[in-house]
Amino acid sequence: MSNQDQFGPIEYVAVEFPSGAPTSAGFEQLLTLVDSGAIRILDLEFVTKAADGSVAVVPASTFELEDFDLAQFDGAASGLLDAGDIAAVGDELAAGSVAAVLVYEELAILPVIDAWTRSGAKVVTEGHLSLDELADALDNTAPENTEKDA
Repeated sequence: MSNQDQFGPIEYVAVEFPSGAPTSAGFEQLLTLVDSGAIRILDLEFVTKAADGSVAVVPASTFELEDFDLAQFDGAASGLLDAGDIAAVGDELAAGSVAAVLVYEELAILPVIDAWTRSGAKVVTEGHLSLDELADALDNTAPENTEKDA
């Protein structure tokens, strides 16, 4: 099975810019990850929340940054995020904010999966752990503090 027949883990992240304008630094890093083959962008939507609470999806080119052209991401909006997803992000935003909502595929693990499958293994499930789930798991495995009797 070639890497073209497999998908890496699919993740998403929504990042709020309370100022109402994205900043360039993260998008420069995003392009570096894409160019290096570490990830593939599946969807990138920009969600705004107006003062009246209304939520809208706008093109990346809506935002003019001094040092970065966000218009290059206009074609990354694929529609994978549905109205419910957009509404859920909007519920989390403060009025006057914008969020970049990124759906991406992690490609770095594909050679590992390919090696396993070529040797007869098969992927039976995959999933995602939230940061809260990870913190809970780590808390549950930490040694308990016990006081020794003096």
